[in-house]
Amino acid sequence: MEFESSGLSREEIRKRRRKKERTQAMLLLAAAILVVVLLIGGGVFLVMRLVGGNTPETEKAAVDAVTTESVVEDEAESSDADEVAEQGNTDEEEVPDEVQDEEEVTETEDETEDESEDESAVSDPSEGDVNAQLAALVEEKIGSMTLEQKVAGLFFVTPAQLMGLQSDVTTLGSEFGSKIETYPVGGIVLDSSNMSEEQDFSVFISNLKVYMPEGTFIGMEDEGGENSPFVEGGLTENIIASPKEIGESLGESGAYSAGISIGSELRQYSVNVNFAPNVDVSLKSGSVAETTGFGTDINTTAALGKNVINGLSDQEIFTAVKHFPGYGDVTQDGNSGQVISQRTKDDLKAEYTPYLEAIEAGADFVMVSHVSLPKLRGDNRPACLSPEIITDIIRTEWEYDGIVITDFMNKSCMYQKYTYAEAAVGAIEAGADMILSPKNFEKSYNGILDAVNEGTLTEERIDESLRRIYSVKFSTQFEN
Repeated sequence: MEFESSGLSREEIRKRRRKKERTQAMLLLAAAILVVVLLIGGGVFLVMRLVGGNTPETEKAAVDAVTTESVVEDEAESSDADEVAEQGNTDEEEVPDEVQDEEEVTETEDETEDESEDESAVSDPSEGDVNAQLAALVEEKIGSMTLEQKVAGLFFVTPAQLMGLQSDVTTLGSEFGSKIETYPVGGIVLDSSNMSEEQDFSVFISNLKVYMPEGTFIGMEDEGGENSPFVEGGLTENIIASPKEIGESLGESGAYSAGISIGSELRQYSVNVNFAPNVDVSLKSGSVAETTGFGTDINTTAALGKNVINGLSDQEIFTAVKHFPGYGDVTQDGNSGQVISQRTKDDLKAEYTPYLEAIEAGADFVMVSHVSLPKLRGDNRPACLSPEIITDIIRTEWEYDGIVITDFMNKSCMYQKYTYAEAAVGAIEAGADMILSPKNFEKSYNGILDAVNEGTLTEERIDESLRRIYSVKFSTQFEN
């Protein structure tokens, strides 16, 4: 199935479709309630007629009223008023009040259904209007950007990376403002290193929002548990359940509650992107996924991941399902060298469900891992630099048109074999839209800029990614 990348993303369309379905359901429920009320009212009226209204006077009044109504109708249709009036009296006496009431209810129900159908018919054009408005807004934004601004928009970096610092950044001033004006990156990612006892984190966030361009993502990796940045940074002692705890005992309701709680904390500090949930399925004992994921069952993992997304989305947090391919059969995550898995293409297919369920639930990003798959590619190139993973599977097989983002690129596995420029260009060539946390931002940025100027990458390819990025960023402007 094809669709326009300049319109709403597939996930936004699904969200709006679900809103439309809920609206239709509410209209049908209202119609049902109206029917019940009318039936009850008709029944009460009938009982009152039977119990208290059968006096000679009321019967005579009823006959007179029917006769009068029949005569009026017959005067408009026939010259034989007496004969038709008599027939009208006979017919009226043979039709019970219940039948009249049911006919009135049927007419009312039909009118309600017609109104529901009319409203449904009207909603489709309006949804199309929203798509068109969003697409126009995105194109206007991209059309106003220089090439340098476009390239910067592909990056999601820490404040330290943006400023070229090795130390933690817990305060922001004019130096940061100058850097982000020069390099208007697509997103700023924060962690516990940006929190300190000396300064309220809310002040840090306020200063961040003063300097960064409107629409810049603010991201964080918070999966709950003791590794939450808010726990590590000393902002809270409230430990929300980790994926492992959810998988072992809390189930789907616990997953949704965790998503709500995590989302509430993120939202308090204006963080609008969470690099979660982690739906890697543990495939062997001792794997990375054994301690970071929901467990060993694919279907359970899919259900729990979907509920975490629902909770985060209800708190208006953009979500990034991760990691594909998962770290289910490897014992390290790239901080100490290459991550090599012996899984085949068929093995990967068996693991699609959690990611597809997450996309169906509305995941705004898919994070691609550093896992190398020599049996798929024939070499050890990481997945985040592999078109076989991003273009062939995620884009083509899954038909995903949301944002594809790399795993955190500041890991040793990326730069043992590739320069900063090669890694950045390779990710975009493979089909990624955003590069997350490169160890050296300026060299990565210049690598892509040089590739466009030299013709290795086209500006149209950059625009393609920016359409996806800004379609997510601007989508909140069209939510009801």
